[in-house]
Amino acid sequence: MSQLRTVAVVLALFVWTTFPSASHAQQAESVPDFTLRTIHASNELSPDRFQGGRWADEGPVVTYIEPVSDSDATHLMRFNLETDERTRIIDGTTLQADDVDRLIQIEGYEYSRDGSKVLLYTDSKRVWRQNTKGFYYVYDTETEELTPIADREDGYQMFAKFNPDATKVAFVRKRDLFVVDLGTGNETALTTDGADGSIINGTFDWVYEEEFGLRDGFSWSPDGAYISFYKLDESDTREFAMTDFRTRYPEYERFRYPKAGEVNSEIKVGVVDMTALDTTQTGQPDAIQYFETETWDPELDKETEASDPTEYISRMGWTPKIDGKHRVWMFRMNRGQNRLDVLYGNPDDASAETVLQENLDTYIDVEDGKLQFLDDGKHFVYLSERTGYNHIHLYKNDGTYLGPITDGEWEVTTFHGIDEGSLQAYFTSTKAGSIERQLYRVGVSMGKHEAAMEPERVSEESGWHSINMSNDLSYYIDQYSNATTPPAWTLHEADGTLVTTLESNDSLRNTIESMELPAPSFTTLPGADETPLNTYIIKPNDFNENRPHAVLMYVYGGPGAQTVTNQWGGRRMMWFQYLAETYNVVVVSVDNRGTGGRGKAFQDVPYRNLGTPESADQIAAAQSLADSSWVDADRVGIWGWSYGGYMTLMSMLSGEGPSTFSAGLSVAPVTDWRFYDTIYTERYMSTPQNNEAGYDRGAPLDYADQMAETQDLLLVHGDFDDNVHFQNSMQMADALQEANKQFQFMVYPGRNHGIYGGNTRLHLFTMLTDFVEESLVEEEPMIGATE
Repeated sequence: MSQLRTVAVVLALFVWTTFPSASHAQQAESVPDFTLRTIHASNELSPDRFQGGRWADEGPVVTYIEPVSDSDATHLMRFNLETDERTRIIDGTTLQADDVDRLIQIEGYEYSRDGSKVLLYTDSKRVWRQNTKGFYYVYDTETEELTPIADREDGYQMFAKFNPDATKVAFVRKRDLFVVDLGTGNETALTTDGADGSIINGTFDWVYEEEFGLRDGFSWSPDGAYISFYKLDESDTREFAMTDFRTRYPEYERFRYPKAGEVNSEIKVGVVDMTALDTTQTGQPDAIQYFETETWDPELDKETEASDPTEYISRMGWTPKIDGKHRVWMFRMNRGQNRLDVLYGNPDDASAETVLQENLDTYIDVEDGKLQFLDDGKHFVYLSERTGYNHIHLYKNDGTYLGPITDGEWEVTTFHGIDEGSLQAYFTSTKAGSIERQLYRVGVSMGKHEAAMEPERVSEESGWHSINMSNDLSYYIDQYSNATTPPAWTLHEADGTLVTTLESNDSLRNTIESMELPAPSFTTLPGADETPLNTYIIKPNDFNENRPHAVLMYVYGGPGAQTVTNQWGGRRMMWFQYLAETYNVVVVSVDNRGTGGRGKAFQDVPYRNLGTPESADQIAAAQSLADSSWVDADRVGIWGWSYGGYMTLMSMLSGEGPSTFSAGLSVAPVTDWRFYDTIYTERYMSTPQNNEAGYDRGAPLDYADQMAETQDLLLVHGDFDDNVHFQNSMQMADALQEANKQFQFMVYPGRNHGIYGGNTRLHLFTMLTDFVEESLVEEEPMIGATE
């Protein structure tokens, strides 16, 4: 459920790797029928996407993987975005792997530092969210030889990496860390205690992956002398089982899932001294030390955060040389996640010192890019909300604070890096308004200073700019859209000068314009405390303000998220436009207090009280709408998914919800925060032991008996949802039945939190549409196309 503001350093990461969808050339000649099938079961109205890749070290050059037509092969390509020149680096038709006697496909790749070798990733399998296990081969660029790093029969490999001189490869297998000497082929187990249900080395458990976004759990030091790695012990965490009823005898998938208030995995960071390693032996604990982070202590009482002040290690990496030595930096957090210590670990003696501590009254969000060391080897930048808004701050490497790089009553949403030659920092922010994202640059003072310089806006068009800057910060790719314009990709120089258009989507844009779909208009509606809340409204094209209309409100509403944004809304927005045109329904979305883009105080309103102020805002906004002459107050519905499904139930059933909303569509909802995981839930609610009243107030289960006879409710859930467990909707159904309340319930067997696959989305949105028609629409639909 982690849908938070993303703050990321985009220096050496991927650009975009999706391939173009079917061309829209024919769409310019004929307008497609605007039906549910067109929206949810075809690509007719989907934008083509720029074929991107991974930035090269310098210039407007990316590398990418290209499938070969009518073949199982994939090439590795080099693409100069400015000149449109494409060069084949690795011919995929030659990648014959002797150990499996077939061609392998390139799914991922990593070059050695000198470019003489490429580590190729293939035959991957999903681990929860992503395909993070598979098999690796070393490709020699001179001899074109392909060599597996290990025997496939020993098991899947994860996160393989070259050491700096590409003489060794380290990887994770079956929860243990291994290293292979590429000269001899000898494999050495660095750890041997990994086991299901207990020890994890070099990767993470479910909750760390879901809520901290951590999967890859080890890294080489810049000089190759050490490997740092995470170790977790999940022995004391509780197991959760999902049941697959699609087989003759039900089958079960079990995994460790710590629910709010329960025991988390123990965690610590170890470091392997590779210079002291004897590669002829397996498992050498003498070569491993663990840093003194005080996060691994089974004697501590896990029931309250007060007794466990050091619970999480949420990030880890290597520093540049400080006093001649690389150190391991770590983010250590308390269980309440409102204190963060930046630690430096010394690999020589495993000591750890605190160089920076951040304390907030509520909680601290942790994302990639919160800490970045500069190339000068003397400074780092750190992103913090301590001023009330997320901003960039400059420090010396010893933790001495030098001053802010950005400041003001607006948010930095993505930090792209500092050009140390020109002393310009690049970032995306809400400075032009919370419903937009624009690129800025600002001068950086490397000495001690009191105030930030005034930033300069680089992007131009109003709307949403998703920026990906080149490694040398001399170019960027701008994925731009607004609420009525499909995304386009353009290449720019760092000062904003347009170099070339990479993907215009002009044909789709013309098609959309010819369809004359109703456009969202942006406004505000008052919340429960009269705070103006960002809102968009979609009205039918033939809207008559003197005629009462049904209203369907769309909500997500979770911490840091936004639904009211001036960007292309894709299939979801088209469904809203379909409802407006077909059924004369007005669709409205309101970002309640607690959502993102408007500063820390606005986002913190629901702290320790999830669900209560947000639903009060949705109710107040709906009541304000109901006072309008064009709204039928007896036909106001609300719907949402995940946190939005939770908000649907809370808004319908609590406070004045039963007299405000006549219908609700709740997809994959949380129904009691005691059922959800530790890291996400306790960030905003503390533990149930410390905040029992807050958990009770925020549980839709406790309001089941408040459902009015006049209200219609549809519950939807996938029964293989590893995130928001099916248990939530089952218990909600039980509570409603106990209260003798009638409702509808749809289960999607074998589907996870996304509820997709095959015809699933078409089935789902056909059902949702039918429910809207039955519950909110009185007259015959204006357009009859529902196929």
